[in-house]
Amino acid sequence: MATQGPDKVIFLLVGHKSDLQSTRCVSAQEAEELAASLGMAFVETSVKNNCNVDLAFDILADAIQQALQQGDIKLEEGCGGVRLIHKTQIPRSPSRKQHPGPCQC
Repeated sequence: MATQGPDKVIFLLVGHKSDLQSTRCVSAQEAEELAASLGMAFVETSVKNNCNVDLAFDILADAIQQALQQGDIKLEEGCGGVRLIHKTQIPRSPSRKQHPGPCQC
């Protein structure tokens, strides 16, 4: 996961609408290569098929938590964008599909 700039922003490249294969403009391989060249993760999602949406948020939240724990980013007074809440296991609906890598929903 990439962190950039003085405030160490966490980036995740998200390919959306993976269910529309016929209108794809960028291949998953191209997106993965771009993400790797920029030092960030990549995930494809489809809201229509409920594929990897939760995974994208989980990847980003985990990267933020890890960066906080490692001291790469710090919580500061007035930092309205980050709140640290201890993670608890939330039961997932069995209908939710989670696929690392290219979405094949």
